[in-house]
Amino acid sequence: MPALAQSAEPIQSYDSYRSWFVACDNTLSCLVKGFDGDRGGSEMRIERDAGPAGPLAATISATDKFAPADVRIDGAPAGLTGPAWSYSSTQDGTSVTSTDLTAIRALVQKLRNAKTITLGGDASIPLDGFSAAMLRLDDRQGRNGGMTALIKPGALPAARVPAAPPLPRIPAHPIQARLKPGEDTRLIERVRAEQKALFDKECSESPQQPEAHALDDARALVLLPCIMGAYQGSSFAFLAPLGSGKAERLILPLPYRGNDSDPATAAYLTEAGLDPKTGTLSMGARGRAMADCGMSASWIWNGRAFQLSAMTLQQSCGGLGDPGDWPTLFRSRQ
Repeated sequence: MPALAQSAEPIQSYDSYRSWFVACDNTLSCLVKGFDGDRGGSEMRIERDAGPAGPLAATISATDKFAPADVRIDGAPAGLTGPAWSYSSTQDGTSVTSTDLTAIRALVQKLRNAKTITLGGDASIPLDGFSAAMLRLDDRQGRNGGMTALIKPGALPAARVPAAPPLPRIPAHPIQARLKPGEDTRLIERVRAEQKALFDKECSESPQQPEAHALDDARALVLLPCIMGAYQGSSFAFLAPLGSGKAERLILPLPYRGNDSDPATAAYLTEAGLDPKTGTLSMGARGRAMADCGMSASWIWNGRAFQLSAMTLQQSCGGLGDPGDWPTLFRSRQ
């Protein structure tokens, strides 16, 4: 395939545990989130950066108003009223938050064998999968059995926690080449004819417009619409020679580790577009119309292939995130 080969064992990971998931990016900055997928309106999240002194935060939030004293664990007070916890309530929602390791660890220990967090009224957060998610968080950051661990702390000093992996630099690659007048139409027609069997098998009518963009003096990117859903469309991508030769199907890498990951490639590009100013090909796929789950990614053309430069993913639908506010799995600096 024409995409650059990625590491056989990527750093980034996404693991699902019933009502909870753990998403860690390629610097091992991790997010643990839990919510009721059937009833929205509340969630709990724990965010932690890698390294011995990686910042830590735990937040319980809901769209409806609640008081810290309303937070209960299997009916018993959660004890989030001390100075280590801050409270915020606005018209957009309510939250109680701490960045204190001791306070957060105490809460984790209360939750590990419990069943439900309730926030007064109808808001609740199920805890099935919570302990497994927390174990995964500590394991991914190398904290198990140490003084910084949240669910199974031990005597190992904080200095034993590995440092965060470095943020990779994947520089922008402005594309100077341009297609000649009418060449985009000829490329689109040629690739569509070459790939007729594939399109007859896989695709349906779509109102989206095909695109062709020069990548250099010898190759072009061709995006041909294939599927149109209720609110988004997907295309096949091809690398097409400007001279003779057949176009190659472009299947791009989406590498991550996980306990339920599908083959990590983008065979269809949803809502795709190329920015020639940076050489960035991007896409974003909503899991459902409200965009409370989905995946986005971008790849930068480096003169030979498209290399992953950013990726977000949330497989479970729900929670309180803004549309498209999905956990980061891969990031880079340009």
